[in-house]
Amino acid sequence: MSTKNNSRRTNSASKQGDRISSRSKRRSREAMRRRQKRRLIQGLVLGLLVCVLLFSLYKLASIFLTYRSGDKEYEELQQYVLDKPVLPEDVVGSGGGESEEETDSALVPMTRIDLPSLKEINSEAVGWIEIPDTVISYPMVHTDNDDYYLTHTFRNEKNHVGSIFVEALNSPDFTDLHTIIYGHNMKDGSMFAILKNYNTKNYWQAHPYIYIDLADNSHCYQIFSCYQADIADQCYTIGYEKNVSEETYQAFLNHLKNSSHFDTGVDVGTEDQVITLSTCTNQGRNRFVVHAKKIY
Repeated sequence: MSTKNNSRRTNSASKQGDRISSRSKRRSREAMRRRQKRRLIQGLVLGLLVCVLLFSLYKLASIFLTYRSGDKEYEELQQYVLDKPVLPEDVVGSGGGESEEETDSALVPMTRIDLPSLKEINSEAVGWIEIPDTVISYPMVHTDNDDYYLTHTFRNEKNHVGSIFVEALNSPDFTDLHTIIYGHNMKDGSMFAILKNYNTKNYWQAHPYIYIDLADNSHCYQIFSCYQADIADQCYTIGYEKNVSEETYQAFLNHLKNSSHFDTGVDVGTEDQVITLSTCTNQGRNRFVVHAKKIY
C-alpha cells in the first residue's frame, strides 16, 4: 500500500509539475508574443516617423529649390536695370510746381530699364517696380488672367514664387486713377513680403517712395497709407475714371488714408493717380496693402 500511495503521490506531483510547466511555457509564449507585438508596433511607429521625417525633408528641399530657382531668375533679370531711380527732389516740377509749364516738365524718360529686352523674354511685360534699399526690384506683367502669374515666373516657368502682376481689369499703362499691383508674401522675404514692414512708421519714413518704370516714362509714387485689409475691402475698387463723380473718388481716397496704421501727413486728392501694392497676410485670410500717389 505504501508503495502504491507513493506512486500515486509521485504521479500527482508529476502531473502538477507538468501543469505548472505548461502554464509557465504558455506565459513565456504569451510574453514573447507581447514583446514581438510591441517590437512590431514600435517598428511601425519608427517607420512612420522616418517616413514623415523624409517627407518633411523632401518638402523643405522642394520649397528651398523652388525659392532658389525663382530668386535666381529674378537676380538674373536685374541686368536689365541700367541705372538708379531718380529722386523726386531731382525732378523739376515733381514737387507740385506753381505753373502748368513747370508741372508738365516733371517727366523722366524711361531710360534706366531695358524694357524692349524684357518684352523679348515675356511679351506681357509692362515695366519695372522698385522700392530702393529693399528686395522689391522686379519686372511687372499684365494679362487677362490674374491666376496665371500666381504660379508662373516672369519667364513663364511654373513656380509658386510667381510674378509681380498688374490687376487684369486695370490698364497696363497705369493711366487709370487707381491701379492695383499684386505679389506673393514669400517666406524667404522675396517678392512683396516686405510690405508688411510698413506697419511701422519708421519703415515708411526710411522707404517713402515706389518707382514704376513704364514704356512712356519713369514714375515716382509717394506712399500715403499702409494697413492690413480684408479681401473684400473697398481699397480693391477700380474704375473711378468712368463716369464717377469727384466726390465719390475723394470718398474712396479718404477711406484709404483714414485706414492707415499711422498718419503719413501726405495729402491725396481727386487730381491724384494712385497705386495699391497688395500681398497676402495672416495665412491668406487678409491682405497687407500699401497706397501711393503719383509724384511724377
